[in-house]
Amino acid sequence: LDGMKILVRDLFGIQMAEQDLTAQERWDGPDCQPIRKFQLSHEEEGPLGVLYLDWHPRESKYAHAAHFTVKCGCQLRNSNDYQLPIVALVCNLSPAYANVGSTCLLSHSEVETLFHQFGHALHHSLLSRTVFQHLSGTRAAMDFIETPSHLFESYVWDPTFLNFIGKHYSTGEHISEGAVSSLIFSRNAFRALEVQTQIVYSRFDQEIFGPQAGHTSTTDIFARLHKDHAVPYAPGTHWHSRFG
Repeated sequence: LDGMKILVRDLFGIQMAEQDLTAQERWDGPDCQPIRKFQLSHEEEGPLGVLYLDWHPRESKYAHAAHFTVKCGCQLRNSNDYQLPIVALVCNLSPAYANVGSTCLLSHSEVETLFHQFGHALHHSLLSRTVFQHLSGTRAAMDFIETPSHLFESYVWDPTFLNFIGKHYSTGEHISEGAVSSLIFSRNAFRALEVQTQIVYSRFDQEIFGPQAGHTSTTDIFARLHKDHAVPYAPGTHWHSRFG
């Protein structure tokens, strides 16, 4: 969280100030790790909007990670006022545990997910200023929507930023240079296979939404494309049915 605050302050001159959450605003339960609320503001432009952080799992909660627009930003009709956006980052990160001082210890992958969704919230809503509500949020070219989120992901692979956010939860000792180097090196492990997998996804999209010959099932198409590109495939699975 401190890393998020520092990042938006240094990049955009934005302050993230935590605010009290009223009972009417909460959508979690009384015994859950609480949702947190932040007001984002700029010294010159003033308030930018509200960000809710719903980070941890609970029963019956949405099981993925996503940025949700609660209220779109837009120019109010017949007024010079602007309707400020309200957004929520809903994740399922590791919860706090009593044996580590009620501290949430996140994996690097979880931190990457968090900053990915934070990029969505900033670009598509909090930093966006649109005249019409229907042009707010993620209503943009589909191949561009993921650009800001991937930009913010890149910061958690930056050695300087990793050294800032990577600290021992009790001693404050910074992550070692060796650990940072190994982590960054691991990012490129099996990169060729990752590229081939992305090609499979692209080909799959083109085949099922393009001109089709016959009535081959999507599962058969997915399996064939894996074989064509030498990407391992697990028979009897239907991973593509939940991809999104």
